[in-house]
Amino acid sequence: MEERLKQIRDSWNQRADSAWYQSLRTDDKIEELVKEPASAFHPGLYELVRKYVPDLHGKKVLLPSSGDNHAAFAFALLGAEVTSADISERQLEHAREIADRLNLSIRFVCDDTTRLSEMEEDSFDLVYTSNGTHTWIADIGTMYKNIYRVLKSAGHSIMFDVHPFQRPFTGEPWKEPELRKPYGEVMPHCHWRVQDLANAMTGAGLSLKEMQELQAVNASFWFSYQDLIKMEKNISQKEELLANINDWKHNPMAALPAWISIVAQK
Repeated sequence: MEERLKQIRDSWNQRADSAWYQSLRTDDKIEELVKEPASAFHPGLYELVRKYVPDLHGKKVLLPSSGDNHAAFAFALLGAEVTSADISERQLEHAREIADRLNLSIRFVCDDTTRLSEMEEDSFDLVYTSNGTHTWIADIGTMYKNIYRVLKSAGHSIMFDVHPFQRPFTGEPWKEPELRKPYGEVMPHCHWRVQDLANAMTGAGLSLKEMQELQAVNASFWFSYQDLIKMEKNISQKEELLANINDWKHNPMAALPAWISIVAQK
């Protein structure tokens, strides 16, 4: 376990300085986020957050596996008292620099999302896990037991990640869905099924409140960062290529939900 955590930490420390993550820290990206904090979230997810935590002012929010920290900045801009936790020290360093520049009071803690060993019991009104978190978790049962532990009574857990229904397919846009494995077959990444998520939450003592299955809203779901950069060289070609990308009649893979969000309560 410790060796696996070290590998994950080293991997994310390297990724933190990648072109992709640098693109998320540009002045334009951060200015956009400051102007419209809701832009850090899928629109459907943001509606869920505001439904279950309508007033974020003064609420204590924990973001395990905070990654690019856009959600952490957004919650802080919306008035929450934010704790950003990530296994990557380098990700947290970059985030702290931006928070300082924006004069945002965010607590940054290097911590393993499965254990949350640096987090106090009964401390948070909301624990939010964003896209990609579950991909790297080997034991989501233990993760949700610790999310339960750190939540206040009646506090909420809200997760957002790639929908497990995407797992069996190769996922290329514009092509007919091509199967690569059965839905129930476990693989190293993106391996959790809907039942695994729900069972981990209820097994930890959380009560399921609502589930949303959400469609993709932009091209970044379908194309890699490098693909999108190449498209920038030919704007007219890009516009033609991306037209109707989220219409299943044109892009068959869009018939499946892209994202899943589940709200649970202690």
